[in-house]
Amino acid sequence: MRHLVQIGVRKLGSMRRARPVTALTRRLKSSWEVFHGHSASDVASVNYWVGVSYHMPVLGAAIADSFWGKYKTVMIGLSVSVVGMAMVTASATLPSLSPPSCVQNAICTPATLGQKLVFFCGLYLCGVGIGASKAVVISFAAEQYDDEDDGGKKGSGRGAKASYFSWYYAVANMGMMTAGTLLVWVEAKVNWGLGYGICTSFVAVAVVTLAATAPMYRILPPAGSPWKGVFQVLYAFSRKVKLEVPDDATALYEGEEDAKDPLVHPLHERLQHSDQFRFLDKAAIITDEDLDQDGNRPWRLCPMTQVEELKTLLKLIPIWLTSAVYFVANTQAQTTFVQQGTRTDTRIPAPSLTAVETALVATCVALYNRTSRRLTPLRLMGLGHATAAVAVAVAGWAESRRLRMAGDHQRMGIAWLLPQYVVMAISDASLSVGQLEFFYDQSPETMKGASTAFYFVSVSIGNLINSQLVMLVAYVTAAGGGAGWFPTELDDGHLDYYFVLVVAVTVVNFAVFVALAKNYKPKMVR
Repeated sequence: MRHLVQIGVRKLGSMRRARPVTALTRRLKSSWEVFHGHSASDVASVNYWVGVSYHMPVLGAAIADSFWGKYKTVMIGLSVSVVGMAMVTASATLPSLSPPSCVQNAICTPATLGQKLVFFCGLYLCGVGIGASKAVVISFAAEQYDDEDDGGKKGSGRGAKASYFSWYYAVANMGMMTAGTLLVWVEAKVNWGLGYGICTSFVAVAVVTLAATAPMYRILPPAGSPWKGVFQVLYAFSRKVKLEVPDDATALYEGEEDAKDPLVHPLHERLQHSDQFRFLDKAAIITDEDLDQDGNRPWRLCPMTQVEELKTLLKLIPIWLTSAVYFVANTQAQTTFVQQGTRTDTRIPAPSLTAVETALVATCVALYNRTSRRLTPLRLMGLGHATAAVAVAVAGWAESRRLRMAGDHQRMGIAWLLPQYVVMAISDASLSVGQLEFFYDQSPETMKGASTAFYFVSVSIGNLINSQLVMLVAYVTAAGGGAGWFPTELDDGHLDYYFVLVVAVTVVNFAVFVALAKNYKPKMVR
């Protein structure tokens, strides 16, 4: 059933990375052409929608962790997306909700205000609903597993949870491949309304099934706002910044056990004291003033576990940033790799290779479940970083060969590009599965929902860095009046040089990741 939810979410328009964004951009532009928009409005509309969708996972995770809980957030988010998708489907199907077709050599009748409102309201409801629920549904499914199985065997449940993350990623990729091939064919060859209707039906069935099977799930109440605890520690630390940290950690405030019903007020995991960022321990130093201020105590005196949660977050941020930089290399598979393919001798469309990569990712995940249980999430992420550099290096070699053949007025076969897609698929599966598992396992208890949202944000940042890097390189290399590395005609440029630059960035990023991973100390639960 969880797979059904994931397939529905992905078919509706998942924003995991540039691959579905590219496909979705084509769909939105085609839909907007029906509304007789111009190219500038097309781009602006798509960019606004992408911006909203990319930020919603963070907001959805915060709401789930602080107020609604994961199950309720997923249900509301998917329900909102069903309403939005129904509006988009109606807009593409009903004549009264779309302007008449343009007559050849005639002025097109613009869409009315009401027609635009229906279309864009539906579109943004989809972005808000799917965006808010897609990160939360990952962590909700993961918390259905115990770290121990029913027989109390330590690690068996943890292995099942790790398997879930990998299979989630495989199903998500297969869902995207189906959406980018079969549904695109239906929309282009049959009817746009039918294509959107299929998407709507998938998510609607997922919502109904999720509601009907609610008694089967472990539905935990929200653990509390993660950011409130962070600010409390920082405020308490600022008040005690001049105090000396005691050598004996047992002298620090440990907090009080909650004697309430754990199903209503769940007990938080208690973390062991660590020596990293010891200056933050000042927030847990007990003073006479703290004992006299019971009402304001959370902002004056923080339990040691709360301080350790902030320490854990500070340890995770640098590793998360290396994942964001990783996607500079990863996004080449959906951008520059495709540009390469358009300049090769082929009978199949160059973008079809991205579908090959998607299928290979699912295959790699299946092999990972069978053979790589020895790999920790950090080692799996390291494998992803290393193979990303190899994939782009292979692409640079292939581009250099293609340019030499183009100089001799020959076209290179598209099969020469297949190795870089194979290696990038290995990289994609390794880093993404490893990151999802690592951040969910190591994040503070109050940030389980946000931990999966961090993945989507890292994808967004990586794509943003890549776009800015391309613009900077194009401007600098063409500053002297030359063609630069990115001319209109690719054969006159040097895409291979850009690949070398990306390899250098990826190798440095990999070295930083290795240093961070070697020095990382996992959180210890008492």
